[in-house]
Amino acid sequence: MRLMPGLVIGLVLLTGLTRPAWAHESRASRVWSLLEATAGIREGQGPVRLFVFFDPNCPYCHRVYEALQPYVGRGGIAVRWIPVGILTQSSYGKAAALLEAKDPERALARMEEGTRAGRGDIRPRRANAQTAQALARAVALFQESGAAGVPFLVYRTGVGQLRAVTGEPPPGALQAIIARLMAQAKTKSRKAKP
Repeated sequence: MRLMPGLVIGLVLLTGLTRPAWAHESRASRVWSLLEATAGIREGQGPVRLFVFFDPNCPYCHRVYEALQPYVGRGGIAVRWIPVGILTQSSYGKAAALLEAKDPERALARMEEGTRAGRGDIRPRRANAQTAQALARAVALFQESGAAGVPFLVYRTGVGQLRAVTGEPPPGALQAIIARLMAQAKTKSRKAKP
């Protein structure tokens, strides 16, 4: 696949845990704040516990989206889908179309349904100035994180360390991450009650 001109990001088809430069450093809080401020598509209620950088044309991203659907909104799990539009010429325009949609969550769901059905997805569009800046910030954070490809999942452990997974997580790994996040949400909920 051809990457968009000017972007030098390798697509890693192998999966596995990634230890970004910020995973064990004091920068974790700053990076988490940047993730929370990055434009994306929120899915589910509660605090965002999982961030997923994705490309609209990525089949591995589609499979991660499908795998997460049974968990989104359960146990306080919310996902922020952060489009980066880096894989093909149409990726950037599709990312812009998702962010500029009247209902981005619904647009993402329709795109994913279309991908599943093999009938297409979302029409690319030219990004307005605000969206272009948001996409540039997302790509910069993606690159700064040391991501080797998409999907790129980022979450916080119970002790505040950031962890990341590049690519489609191996069987059982995604469920283990979600179980850990749900346990954290439950613990926080218990501590918050008087």
